[in-house]
Amino acid sequence: MAATDPIAEKTDEELARDARAGSRRSFEELASRYKRRLFVYLRPRLGSDEDAEDMVQDTFLKIYRSIDRYDPAYRFSTWLYTSASRLAIDSFRKAALVRDKPPDSSGRDIPDPAAGYEVETGATGVWSAARTLGADRYRVLWLRYGEDMTVEEIAAVLGRSRLAVRVLLHRARTSLAGRLGPNAGCPVRTRSGAARQAAGD
Repeated sequence: MAATDPIAEKTDEELARDARAGSRRSFEELASRYKRRLFVYLRPRLGSDEDAEDMVQDTFLKIYRSIDRYDPAYRFSTWLYTSASRLAIDSFRKAALVRDKPPDSSGRDIPDPAAGYEVETGATGVWSAARTLGADRYRVLWLRYGEDMTVEEIAAVLGRSRLAVRVLLHRARTSLAGRLGPNAGCPVRTRSGAARQAAGD
């Protein structure tokens, strides 16, 4: 029976502390855990798969350079997604200046970034339906149900008040339920337990 790699058993926060102390391997483990998840989160906001992949790389480069500023009192995922969101906003603004119009953030006609990344439960295509709600509603649903973040953590990531997040989350859930129909049941669940295992975490 093969021995389990001890680094794989560590929490994100433990790995981030080790990375802050100089462990490159711990940082690589964090990147491995979050690379696909960040792509799924960023893709509806950006113009193409390539842009999303570039943004994922930029995010990891940014946090690698600033890992000494990570505060272990907070969840690593909150810090990571906050950095990714800020980079995406900067990219959005730069693109708007260059093209004199913002890129489409409606979520329409976007290839399925979650293909092969099983976070859905019994209802097929839940995340595909969620992307049609627009980038903001998709992001708040992903952070809440894909990443199991609290309202407070989502507010920190998105730079909004807790009330604004609650309102956005309520509207997103209501809209998603409308898209899925009355017999869809509970379309999304958090990544804890079986959902995390299904996602390969």
